[in-house]
Amino acid sequence: MRRGAFLPVLLVVPLALMFGLDKSKSQPMHLLMTFVIASGIAAVIVSIGWYGAKRRIAEFSHIILTVTENRLVWSTGARRTELNLDDVTMIDVQETRGSIRSIILRRSGSTNTTLEGYERMDDLLERICDVSSAAMTRSSRWFDL
Repeated sequence: MRRGAFLPVLLVVPLALMFGLDKSKSQPMHLLMTFVIASGIAAVIVSIGWYGAKRRIAEFSHIILTVTENRLVWSTGARRTELNLDDVTMIDVQETRGSIRSIILRRSGSTNTTLEGYERMDDLLERICDVSSAAMTRSSRWFDL
């Protein structure tokens, strides 16, 4: 999320160079003015994106995930979301270098829930498999470069 905040700069800088290096402009300060304006716009865009990413990361760190008898429950302050594990038809496990990277819970009606970034993903998968009535668990191995 933090890296994504800088992606708009990749759009603003080439656009500024295109206008700044325009041969039809005869003012010597044209390139400098265009660069200053584009830098200001890029700084505003990056700061907004960075603030949003920082806020989401702080929000995600307060999520509590629990597995009860047949439900998966997310709790964040005043909000609580539940997923009935009896509706899960298949569990996809994506592994990288021997550790679980994400767990995808496939439900009927083509809705999926992806769990990633939690602590002790192995224990979480084991508890979900114990509780869930999923007929099949698939494992996919991904390679990190």
